[in-house]
Amino acid sequence: MEPANEHERAIAGAVDEMFLEDPGNRHHLTVRDIAMSLDFIIMSPSDSQFLVRYVGWRRTHLRVQGRTIS
Repeated sequence: MEPANEHERAIAGAVDEMFLEDPGNRHHLTVRDIAMSLDFIIMSPSDSQFLVRYVGWRRTHLRVQGRTIS
């Protein structure tokens, strides 16, 4: 899943980092924590939708930056 803009790249990077730190984190906690950690003044609906979709995608594609998450 390729991010299409700078906000999506920031979201994907934050999700990837969280998965490296704690791959067993629950979906809703991951979404909440990522949303709170981003420096966006306002998260647009499309940013929020990308965040939810990317977290789901990351859970099914557990390779981050060339590393497999177990």
